[in-house]
Amino acid sequence: MKILMLGWEYPPHIAGGLGTACEGLTSALADQGVSIHFVVPQIFGDERVEHMVFTDSARRGIGPTTISETPSGNDRSVPPYEVTRVPAFLTPYWSPTQFREAVAAATQQQWASLPRAVREEPVAKALLEGEVYGVDLISALAPAQEPSHQGEAQDKLAPDIFREVERFTADVIARFSRESFDLIHAHDWMTFPAAVALAQATQKPLVVHIHSLEQDRSGLLGNESIKQIERLGLVTADRVIAVSHYTKRSIEQYHGISSKKIFVVHNGVYPRNAVIDYRLKKTWPRHVVLFLGRVTFQKGPDYFVDIASRVIPHVPDVLFVLAGSGDMLPAVMEQVRSMKLGSHFLFPGFLQGDELEEMFSIADLYVMPSVSEPFGITALEAISFDTPVLISKQSGVAEVLQHALKADFWDIERMADLIINSLLHEELRQEMVTRARDEVRRLHWDAAALKTIEVYHDMVL
Repeated sequence: MKILMLGWEYPPHIAGGLGTACEGLTSALADQGVSIHFVVPQIFGDERVEHMVFTDSARRGIGPTTISETPSGNDRSVPPYEVTRVPAFLTPYWSPTQFREAVAAATQQQWASLPRAVREEPVAKALLEGEVYGVDLISALAPAQEPSHQGEAQDKLAPDIFREVERFTADVIARFSRESFDLIHAHDWMTFPAAVALAQATQKPLVVHIHSLEQDRSGLLGNESIKQIERLGLVTADRVIAVSHYTKRSIEQYHGISSKKIFVVHNGVYPRNAVIDYRLKKTWPRHVVLFLGRVTFQKGPDYFVDIASRVIPHVPDVLFVLAGSGDMLPAVMEQVRSMKLGSHFLFPGFLQGDELEEMFSIADLYVMPSVSEPFGITALEAISFDTPVLISKQSGVAEVLQHALKADFWDIERMADLIINSLLHEELRQEMVTRARDEVRRLHWDAAALKTIEVYHDMVL
């Protein structure tokens, strides 16, 4: 079986849970013998990591780049899978407003004028540091295949995010409408137009994978055009994969999709053979409570600050670390300043690699106060580092973690009480970690891959 998969954030540039999920699921599917051609919108230049092997004379600059990948399990008996990166000025976390700001900065080279939250996004950093294809960003993003829009000049970026999605769609159709594959699998809304068009052109079955809805990211007053594109993918798809029962209910409620069409496949976590024990080297003289994720409405960073204000009087030697970047970061930093909590807060920005491992390891508690969290893979990652977690009940991961502290995101007092008790009672934290670790052992990507293959077989065989 060969799958054409339209996904996001192929490593090493992972800015959120969607990239982690795409890598984990793809690698596990390959381990099960599924042939995958992974197509990803690419805003960066050449990336080379140890498990990547170029299979053609890929050019630096314009045009899709195809490489071969070895699954992350390092099982060399498993055939590599292909990855094609299609030039596109897209990232799955940009809103229409953030897209316009980034385009203005890119075309005018006025990075200093960007809001700090946008400048600190990994994509913006890469642009700023000249990591996009070459010096000429505009020429680099012009499609090497057929023009995306007949008669349209290719000397400028798309004026809005929807036109850029259209351009990406046209490039995908030009390249893949004559390719041979059995099924199309698309992740989240920006890839849905291309997936729907390919399905119609090739008459192949379509699976759409929902990691979050516009209602999750922006609330009930989200962008109507994005909602319509989501609905197009959901209605057209032969099968829908949701990352949780929480998400499945949202799809039914907001888009009227039959429950019989929706299959739940929970995310997993990477097994860690050896986690660096930063705790033994910890020099921080206080308790550490960690928030790690995009600093956006969906993740509830403002609730995290309100919770902290209620914890500090009872646990004065506590440090709250709010790690990440996003459009709410300036407002949250001002919230901390106005509440006079600055001496108890650290804003390290976006973390990855060793810095991420260290922060997870030294934290006494990981807190995820999400307003609407389809899954919440960072909670599993925290547990994999032996860090107990407090999660909102409005999250998909709450379905699979029984041994975690839970509260409604809006219940500030309850969340604060749980944090105070866990910080003051080390035995409680150890008990949570021991029990949660056993749960996480069952939440691996192989299980997610097997459930996904069942969905495939239901459509193809």
